[in-house]
Amino acid sequence: MLSAAENRAITEVGPGTAGGDWLRRYWHPIAISDEWGGIKTLWQYDRQIFFKDEPGTVTSWGERLGTFTGRPTATRILGEDLVIFRDGSGRLGLVGLRCPHRGASMEFGKVRSDGLECFYHGWVFDIEGTCLHQPAEPEDSGFKHKVKHKAYPVQEMGGLIWAYMGPGEAPLLPKIDVAARQDGVRAVENFGLWTSNWFQICENSLDQLHTAILHGYKEGERSDIWGTEMPDCTWEQAWYGIRSIQERRKLGNHRVSSYVFPTLNRLAQPWPGAQYRWPRHSGIWRTPVDDTNTLIFSIVFTPNVDGKEPDLPPGLSYDITEVLHQHRVQDYDALVSQGPIFDRTREMLGASDKGVILFRKMTLEAIKAVQDGTDPVGVWRDPAMDKIIDLSDEVVDTYLEPMPRVAA
Repeated sequence: MLSAAENRAITEVGPGTAGGDWLRRYWHPIAISDEWGGIKTLWQYDRQIFFKDEPGTVTSWGERLGTFTGRPTATRILGEDLVIFRDGSGRLGLVGLRCPHRGASMEFGKVRSDGLECFYHGWVFDIEGTCLHQPAEPEDSGFKHKVKHKAYPVQEMGGLIWAYMGPGEAPLLPKIDVAARQDGVRAVENFGLWTSNWFQICENSLDQLHTAILHGYKEGERSDIWGTEMPDCTWEQAWYGIRSIQERRKLGNHRVSSYVFPTLNRLAQPWPGAQYRWPRHSGIWRTPVDDTNTLIFSIVFTPNVDGKEPDLPPGLSYDITEVLHQHRVQDYDALVSQGPIFDRTREMLGASDKGVILFRKMTLEAIKAVQDGTDPVGVWRDPAMDKIIDLSDEVVDTYLEPMPRVAA
């Protein structure tokens, strides 16, 4: 059980809040890139939701906010309304939604070679928020030099656009293996907009016991997740966040998953029914939109074996969007039904909640680190860390063993 102040600290994401200041020390995925030419999917879920007092669905709002088409696109990240754009030179930018002149929305702006032009009075801003042109001002005016628009650094990696919204020099963009490796097939997925606080969605990743119950049934019948057997679970602190070890007692199945701070659940991703023994890995990021809404992105990476891609049997696909549709619906219903922000002052935790308790403890410690002026866990600046962070040997699932060997 947490105090009301602790619950606010881990759930609030806006600027100036304890949790928001902490989250701004990291890079976050904000949209699928318009330049990603590989496999990409959008979860089709027609649950009706409202965002900004406008009706829509989990799918439609997720697409509007989390998929960049190349045209100026309005989004909201960490409680801030922003616009993603690509200027005429191909450079990617992320700026405040409203023009600092008269407040018109930059989502209707015109793309110029050097930036984005407000459609109302023609003010042009480059990707760093510098005002370049003010056509209605006198030619000899220096007014534009006094204007600075909100702008944040962005990068592209693994088919996603990533943003850093914190102070000072940005840390390294972590090259997590599923997003950075080039020796395989990558599927990039948008799981839509979930009307839930980001933290309760992430807590689900440290609650492995729910898989045997929530996901243990499909259409009234037991599924093959854990059968009727509860796994033995242990959780331990790791250099990147939390490592979870799960053992199935009767069948001997062994799973290890990694939670990389602040929002990534890094998993081995068995093929449906464990019917194919080719390695496959996934990462799921939960990006806070505001205190009560979250975008979810997934990358599924299938590595080459002996330099070759798999020859998928009929009915199998590289992505997991539709294959795990029922599980996604179950997760959505369980998490959203807790309310937009769960009141953790009223819960009753047991022995099976040790992973959740560790996650909360480490999060509060990370928030305190930022308040003390130091980098929290998962923020890397050492050039030696500017490499692929390969977790494939650590994140395992015996349903993927033995690994296949491709004949020479």
